[in-house]
Amino acid sequence: MRVVKDAMVLINLAKTTIIAASCNYFKEVFISKKVFEEAVSAGKAKNMPDAYIIEDLVKNEKIKVEAVKNEKYLKMINEFNIYGGEAESLALYNEKKLDLLISDDDNLRKKKEIFNAKIIGSLAVILKLRQSNNINKNKFMDIIKKMREIGWFSNSVLDKVLLEGEKYD
Repeated sequence: MRVVKDAMVLINLAKTTIIAASCNYFKEVFISKKVFEEAVSAGKAKNMPDAYIIEDLVKNEKIKVEAVKNEKYLKMINEFNIYGGEAESLALYNEKKLDLLISDDDNLRKKKEIFNAKIIGSLAVILKLRQSNNINKNKFMDIIKKMREIGWFSNSVLDKVLLEGEKYD
């Protein structure tokens, strides 16, 4: 499966220590140059450990950084109030005819039908890894705990993911 990830997904998966497992699961992972800037360059400037983890995966070619070629399409995406790494991720998804766009951005996710994009988020990735036995129950529980600490998702959403993930024993 060929996917593109945006910065928040990379950061969340790095913070929960499963980014490498997710790269192995999806086989071919792309990010845009803007996402690299947001997740790695900006993160390193703040000395964020996740930025170095992501950078190592790029160096080891587990994540491929690609430039968006179709500037006209990117500008059209911007007209829908989608900018930065999310816009470039959507453009790469379209240009490379990828299987999934992985983003936690609500604005982008709400507009997926407009762009005919198949979008999942960090939590769906975590569930896929759990379902495929790439992470065990204890690791899964630790990840949900860490996601609560990160604070990006509501407790009710995380509770639903927790219940779903417990089915795969």
